[in-house]
Amino acid sequence: MIFLLIAFGVSFLLCWWMVRYWGVKDVTEGVQKFHSWDAVRTGGVALYGSMLAVGGAFWWVGKDFWGEFFKVLVVSLPVFLGGLAEDITKRVSPRVRLSLAFLSGFMGGLLLDAHLLRVDVPFVDPLLAKVTVFSLLFTSFALAGSSNAFNIIDGFNGLAGGVGIIVFLAYAYVSFLLNDWFLLYLSLAFASALLGFFLWNFPMGFVFLGDSGAYLSGFLAGLVGVLMVNRHSEVSAWFPLTLLFYPIWETLFSILRKKFLRGTSPFEPDPLHFHMMIHRRIVKMFLGEVVSERLKNSLTSPYLWFMQILCTVPAVLFWKSTPLLVLSCVLYATFYVWLYFRIVSFKTPSLLKGFLKLLK
Repeated sequence: MIFLLIAFGVSFLLCWWMVRYWGVKDVTEGVQKFHSWDAVRTGGVALYGSMLAVGGAFWWVGKDFWGEFFKVLVVSLPVFLGGLAEDITKRVSPRVRLSLAFLSGFMGGLLLDAHLLRVDVPFVDPLLAKVTVFSLLFTSFALAGSSNAFNIIDGFNGLAGGVGIIVFLAYAYVSFLLNDWFLLYLSLAFASALLGFFLWNFPMGFVFLGDSGAYLSGFLAGLVGVLMVNRHSEVSAWFPLTLLFYPIWETLFSILRKKFLRGTSPFEPDPLHFHMMIHRRIVKMFLGEVVSERLKNSLTSPYLWFMQILCTVPAVLFWKSTPLLVLSCVLYATFYVWLYFRIVSFKTPSLLKGFLKLLK
């Protein structure tokens, strides 16, 4: 328990320090900006600083996995620093940030042996098991993708932070069932760090994750999944994929939508992501001027927490069963696409407006 308190406390206090004394303010203009107030955009500093403090505590008390824990921090450094540089300068391109995430993934394969040997897909598994270079490149690409996926969904108070807490608590639950104390402590520590940040982020939005926090969260979410699959043969390789399917599918759908429906570059920002449509076509249209902009920003996130829960429940129930996890992903993707186009065409299901009626 003391380690979780350290993770929470350091993250919370670092956020307070950045709000009170230092912090790079976020811009309020752009197609993907939905806030009009000053806020610190370097929440990733609180998360990484918190994990450093927890790692030091593990070393101090002599936990047998403290070395592995610090290796996780070392391999996470490139993706974290790439995001932090963007938070501070706003001049680091998405390609550079993705390249640094790829580098972190490659380092994870070398230092932690965190490269996938199976994905429970015929014809791919033999290559992963026998060709180490292919396994390293494949895993690095996947971890870069999970890093970017969390950055894609970041944008509203409590959204990425809330999704991250759900994901890492789910990892902690399965790690407990597997008696894997390293992954259990790693998952709970990062969930606690996210909670310390979350209290400054939701509902008032004093601190944002920024690219540093979003990329770090996504990378660790992917890395824990890779480690779990590699360390435990009974865990389906589709368990982490199903658990992270909301941000992953959001990213894949956005790429397809931009490329084939709009004819634009997948790297080009646009205001048509699913969470943005929820904000514009449900929260803002239904509430109008009844509540403040900050509250409308925050009220978007519970809808997306629900979308994450739709992935989390089957993931933790069927973590051993590849067929059921594959079916869950297919059903989720179908529901997501149906709901997206219903919202875009102004045919939002009335059920989605239900809890907003309490505020009118």
